[in-house]
Amino acid sequence: MIPLARNQSAGRSHRGAIAILGWLSMTLGLFAASAIGQWVRTAGGTEESVRILQALVTGSTIVPVVYLTQLRFGVRLNLLPVSTGSLVHLLCGFGLPLAMTGAGFLIAASKDWITITGWHWTPELISAVLMNLFIALLYEALPEELTLRGLVYSGLRLRLPAVLAYFGQMILFVLVPLTVLFLQKLTGMPAGNTFTADYVILLLGFGLTLQLWRSLTGSLWASVGFHLAYLTLSRFVVLPRGYAALTYTEQEAGTGGLFILFGMTVLGSAGVLIVLLLGTRLLLGRRGKEAD
Repeated sequence: MIPLARNQSAGRSHRGAIAILGWLSMTLGLFAASAIGQWVRTAGGTEESVRILQALVTGSTIVPVVYLTQLRFGVRLNLLPVSTGSLVHLLCGFGLPLAMTGAGFLIAASKDWITITGWHWTPELISAVLMNLFIALLYEALPEELTLRGLVYSGLRLRLPAVLAYFGQMILFVLVPLTVLFLQKLTGMPAGNTFTADYVILLLGFGLTLQLWRSLTGSLWASVGFHLAYLTLSRFVVLPRGYAALTYTEQEAGTGGLFILFGMTVLGSAGVLIVLLLGTRLLLGRRGKEAD
């Protein structure tokens, strides 16, 4: 979607601006959505209407900024039209966390860390999942991937080696909710999130895994797919907030969910992607030598 921005049109003097504008658009767009959502909530709006409005505000503000930024600095944005390759990347990105979460449940159950007590596949659950996918796409997955794994990483990569660009993207990813929280407190709004060490570690691992998808596929579609699948699994399977696809008990509270969602879905997926990425580059290197 946003190939690595190494073209000369970006201009050496504007290399840092690409990353800064990407980060600012995500941070300010998220803060604006939270402020409008709080206003609607105070006016008596339902939580569902608040979530839908926040998704529309975030998507309609951040995506145009990304588009204008890529036009101004020459970072190519190939989001549309959707190709067969894009759909394959999206499905692969969505499928890996499903597989890793399933493996996590199997391992945890075999070790008696958890006991599955029931399955709850209902029309209401399916409807809630579909609505969540729509909101998550506009409010979280698409804006975050376009800005952080897209513009931010592309801008950093113009100035830094890949390893440092990875770390820079991950740190800026953590700074997005931290800055939004600061702005909320500064303006007297209720805090929209609790910032803990566990949350920071999750964001770092999440940011690494999503960036690995882009490096492996050269596309942000896989990152979007992974992002959507993770949010769905978190909210309806592993740590359900309302509707739940299944229920389970843990031998020790919190350990089963932590192992499945963070250990397997995030870190396990990162491990798989690192192996695939190294294997792909090794294969390409061998083919290059054979061609010589």
